[in-house]
Amino acid sequence: MKILFTKRAYARVGGSESLAYQFATRLAARGHDVRVVCAQAFDDRRVFGDQGVEVVQVKPRGGFLGLAADATTLVDLMRTDVLEWYAEDRELIHNIGREYLDSSLEVAGSLAIPIVLTPLAHPGQFHGGDTPSDFARYRRADALTSMTEWERGWFAENGIDPARIVTTGMGPNASRSHDGLAFRSSHGIPNDAPLVLYIGRKERYKGYIHLLDAAELVWRRHPDARFVFIGIPGFYSSFFDEFARYADERIVDIERATGAEKAAALDACDVFAMPSLHETFGIGYLEAWLHERPVVGGDIPPLREVIADGVDGLCVRQRVDDVARAIMRLLDDPALRVSMGRAGAAKLRERWAWDQVIARVEDAYARALANAHSDVDEALA
Repeated sequence: MKILFTKRAYARVGGSESLAYQFATRLAARGHDVRVVCAQAFDDRRVFGDQGVEVVQVKPRGGFLGLAADATTLVDLMRTDVLEWYAEDRELIHNIGREYLDSSLEVAGSLAIPIVLTPLAHPGQFHGGDTPSDFARYRRADALTSMTEWERGWFAENGIDPARIVTTGMGPNASRSHDGLAFRSSHGIPNDAPLVLYIGRKERYKGYIHLLDAAELVWRRHPDARFVFIGIPGFYSSFFDEFARYADERIVDIERATGAEKAAALDACDVFAMPSLHETFGIGYLEAWLHERPVVGGDIPPLREVIADGVDGLCVRQRVDDVARAIMRLLDDPALRVSMGRAGAAKLRERWAWDQVIARVEDAYARALANAHSDVDEALA
């Protein structure tokens, strides 16, 4: 099948960016003809190949300033004439994360090409994809993919035909690494010190500040515990440096890390913690399970579906004392950590192996093609 992905940023690392990368490259490996249209600031257009995928980088309307506005506001500045040029020979368009959603819908409609949406909505969050106008857009799609069954039900409750929704989930981005000791050594962390790890954009809603504040409580029982934070600053942390409050060697802040470094950190840690308030899925938990590590996540519906509370991790309210209690429970009980980590790894293999995920994506494409043909037949009847 000839597939066109639309996404503002397309990269191996990140959240929705890496999801687009994994979908595109793995579909290409299965024999599909895959093209990605994304954005860049300087050249009018760049085209190159990556892992069997044709990547087209387009300068949006407004050039560099347009890209800045495109990346920080709700505006869609993709050039529809260029997008249409690269969509003309495609059998299907797949938009991920609602970036360039309007331009993708416009081009799909003008060329009569089926379109699949992966909205990655965060209900209740600013620009969370849960407004009436968002649902009106989703209803124009020939198929949607959701990350969880909870999300699928949420779409259905808001007027999306359940027959057009396929729950795909996702697989982990990280590779299995055995460089945990090297990671500890490079950051001055003793081999026997408990290590609590956060990997993600440093956004307030993800709970990194609550995790920072929980460190004080954890240190009362585990004074040698280290807290490692890996991720670029989010909107809030760009203005307020929360780490400045902690001039303590037991807090390690790493702004940027390669995929290999993140894998080594996961291998080094004892607990992965990201007590988020807004997640569609939470790929960090899967990557921790790849390393057989227990997880601490937020107490929200999508994460309660991903994390079996008390079995492979703990779901907690985003409150400092709750976060601290969950971490101390795990640090106090090595056997519990081992059992939870292994349970998570088993669930990962059973439910979210990439071959299974991509097969479900292909099912969504088949539904989109069938629904598009059905809509045409109804229009002609």
